[in-house]
Amino acid sequence: MQTAAGTGPKRPEGIDYWLNEKPPLSITIMAALQHLAFLGAIMTLPVLLANQAGLDDEGAAGLVSLTMVGAGCGVILQALNRHGVGIGLFSPMHTSAVAFPASLAAVKLGGLDLAFGMMLVASSIQLIMSRILSRLRSLFPVEIAGLIVLILGIGLGLIGLRAFLALDTPFEGKILTFQTGFLTITVIILCNIWGRGRLRSFSVFIGLLAGQAFAVSTGVVNKSLVEDIFQVPLFAVPPIAQFGWEFRWEMVPGFMIVGLALSFNCFGVLTVAQRANDATWKRPDIPGISRGLLAEGLTNTICSLINGVAQTASGGAIGLAQASGVTSRIVAFVMGSLFITMAFFPPFAAFWISLSMPVIGAVLMFVASFIIVGGIKIITSRLLDTRKIVMIGLSLIAAIGHDSVMMSHFGRPEGTVLSPLANTITVALLVAVGLNALFRLNVHQSVTRTILLTEDWHKSATELLWHLGHQWGARPEIIRRLEHAICELLDALYGYNLSAIPEVELKAVFDEYRCQVYLTYQGQPLPIPETRPEPDDLLHNQEGFLALAGFLIRRQTDGIRVETKNSTCVVTMTFDDW
Repeated sequence: MQTAAGTGPKRPEGIDYWLNEKPPLSITIMAALQHLAFLGAIMTLPVLLANQAGLDDEGAAGLVSLTMVGAGCGVILQALNRHGVGIGLFSPMHTSAVAFPASLAAVKLGGLDLAFGMMLVASSIQLIMSRILSRLRSLFPVEIAGLIVLILGIGLGLIGLRAFLALDTPFEGKILTFQTGFLTITVIILCNIWGRGRLRSFSVFIGLLAGQAFAVSTGVVNKSLVEDIFQVPLFAVPPIAQFGWEFRWEMVPGFMIVGLALSFNCFGVLTVAQRANDATWKRPDIPGISRGLLAEGLTNTICSLINGVAQTASGGAIGLAQASGVTSRIVAFVMGSLFITMAFFPPFAAFWISLSMPVIGAVLMFVASFIIVGGIKIITSRLLDTRKIVMIGLSLIAAIGHDSVMMSHFGRPEGTVLSPLANTITVALLVAVGLNALFRLNVHQSVTRTILLTEDWHKSATELLWHLGHQWGARPEIIRRLEHAICELLDALYGYNLSAIPEVELKAVFDEYRCQVYLTYQGQPLPIPETRPEPDDLLHNQEGFLALAGFLIRRQTDGIRVETKNSTCVVTMTFDDW
């Protein structure tokens, strides 16, 4: 992963094994198993799809196994970063809840073969989006990327809360259900916060095993699912492409929308992955996300061809890696290999399916907290004016209200399963992108103002710069540097009478990566030395103080030059925002 300036990322605090670092073999295997246990808990979606398709236990097991193969391929492709494929970070995938409603509708209409055939349309959209994402960069400013991350975290946390309470299951409302969930999350928190070394790294795995053991001993788990672990065959070859593929033109628009929703989800999760691996992160690395989106599109193509359920980038897995302090992509290759290998051993899939709901819920809520806070940090890393506050607020209300108000109160109207209104992220993103485009109509990236060098020039200049910073959504650090340099320059012009008339024209040009300021005045040029003036120069002549002012201004900028023509001086200052 490279920053925009071509420099490498900086290790974040709390990360023990980072990027390309190779952990000890025991830690690598345990970290991989911890993620497998976490992601395997979401393997219930293929089972639900199999039940709707009327498959027997053997058919359901085959569908789960093929989905595991697809997940293993996905995590390896994502970590590769070779030949333009993969973001090159540890970013596992899980069974996609985004694509599940559309796949379920296809199963009801024509069977699993139609679901797999139409998912090829969705994966094709992902592949196309990966090629054009860089051209759409203006639609995804940093605050919208943070909004997507925040919504992903809230959504994951709410799913976890439902599982924690075991809603709509035989265990809902029972005291043992609450005890199981609280035990799981308590063990995870104790190990993660007060534990050291491997105890902290594997806190989620330890909590999951402790919670599941308690659930089995107290009966907070389906006994038949536990018995299946010992009754299924020890080894079985997954039935590749056993259902085939079917294609219907009337479902193409719906699955194109599914492809867009998967792309938006991938954008948000990979933004989390980039931020989790770089302490100096400033904005999404669009080329890296494009490679990651290409890897996910290829993964879903593979899943459709082998008849596995669609995958999507897992924000929960990123949160888990961040919490455990192991984000090395070496773990991804081991994990992917284990995922594919375990697909040939049905007892592993049976174990994941048997996990108690409160245990799954506790794990999901824990990792969601890291994603939620990460999204908030991304949003607040930029200055926000009223436009951006309204845009973020209304989009967040639309996202939270999508399921809790609109769908629960009005139900899911006929046809919305394959429409943009079927997905929380898509709804929020449509609101955010639409409002962002509307509010930018009166925002100028190039602004020219006149500053009068009177006694209160400092106040007017400072207010102008911070007002522009809020409009542009710049980082506070950039505006502080800008304020310091410009005020130092204006102070020198005012204090040493360098400007023949008390009037300075300020022109500021801002884009996502750089701000350039042009100060034009009539009078004498200010010297801008590359080295600090000697103490003797400061003691014996006024030019020494002028040189010191110019030197301090240079220190605040990333580039400065002074041009003079017919007593007109133009000072050009550059401030990089990489």
